[in-house]
Amino acid sequence: MKGLKYAELKTQDKAHLERQIAENRARMTTLAFQKVTGSLDNHAQITTLRRDIARMKTAIQEQGTANATPKKAALKKATAKKATAKKATK
Repeated sequence: MKGLKYAELKTQDKAHLERQIAENRARMTTLAFQKVTGSLDNHAQITTLRRDIARMKTAIQEQGTANATPKKAALKKATAKKATAKKATK
């Protein structure tokens, strides 16, 4: 089982990624039961799946912050101007 590439995940939409996360969590539950019962052959699958889920969550988070970045930059700039103006009046 090969892990997913982050570059591929960045191009997918949020709904698709959330569906994949749900499917992978269900698969992870199955693997956990197999591990307990001793029928799991490749234990690395659990680690790979867990990391894939983390990559998907990161891609979703990045998509959400990509839209908010200009607002943060404008807010930071306005705050810096206020601080400069406040120092100048002292």
